Order: sequence, then C-alpha cells, then structure tokens
Amino acid sequence: MSTALKQVFNKDKTFRPKRKFEPGTQRFELHKRAQATLHSGVDLKAAVQLPRGEDQNDWVAHDAFLTSLTEAVEPKPL
Repeated sequence: MSTALKQVFNKDKTFRPKRKFEPGTQRFELHKRAQATLHSGVDLKAAVQLPRGEDQNDWVAHDAFLTSLTEAVEPKPL
C-alpha cells in the first residue's frame, strides 16, 4: 500500500477533528466524567443483562409500555 493510502486509512486519525473542551467549563467536567466511566473497566454486558427469572418478551413489553406511557404524558412543544 502506498504511503498516501496509509495516511488516508490510518485508524489513529479521523476526518472530523476531535473536540477539545476548555478546562473549567461544565462540558469539560462532563467529558472528563464520561471518559472516566468509559475506561473504568465496568462490564456493560453484565450491566444491561436481563434479570434472573425474567422472561425476555415480558421485559421488552414492559419497557415498551413504560416508553409509550412516558411519551403520552410528556408535554409536547408548541
């Protein structure tokens, strides 16, 4: 592969520049907290795993019901 193509397909680079947040701002603090959470080593598959003894169809139906209920009572923008 030519050097020009290697530069284009370099996985360490992105076409969209990474955001930089000003230290001391709320966005910076939120970004720091999000990065710490993402790199904390928490097993996300275990965090979203179906509780023991629950039927997957019942769980999905309950979630869909709560979502539709929430949408029904939320104020709508004018």
